[in-house]
Amino acid sequence: MSEHPQDAVEVRERQRLDASEVSWALREVNRAAAEVDVELARRMGLRPMDYSALGHVMTAPTPLGPAELSARLGISTGSCTELVDRLERAGHLERRRDDGDRRRVALHPSYGVVDRVLEEIRPLLDALDELSGSLSPEQEAVVLGYLRGTAAQMRAFLARP
Repeated sequence: MSEHPQDAVEVRERQRLDASEVSWALREVNRAAAEVDVELARRMGLRPMDYSALGHVMTAPTPLGPAELSARLGISTGSCTELVDRLERAGHLERRRDDGDRRRVALHPSYGVVDRVLEEIRPLLDALDELSGSLSPEQEAVVLGYLRGTAAQMRAFLARP
């Protein structure tokens, strides 16, 4: 059983699922990360959908166009255009012509928004670095292996039809 108090969600999940304590801890991290996103959106004065859009633009391996962003968000292209217009007016996003295809518009986060997100999240990142610094090299290797393996399993899940 976990050393940490269980919230109502975990209590319900534990009634339905049998998993290791490590898996329960990872679920707790995932829920906390979602709560951090909600709080960052609030601190930045953004609607949840706007914050989500920025997240997609900031983390996509290649620049997204408005149509790709609308597909990721599950909204119409018209709604996405309105969202992009709003983020551009607020100085969070920039539209740039694609170098390879001048007809295509690519969305890029503004330097200001990247700095703002980093400013807001810096205390959390520092605390996580301090926490990881408390691990022995052996512990760090185990945690790192687990986390990298978890990311690989998540990507494998995404690749399944």
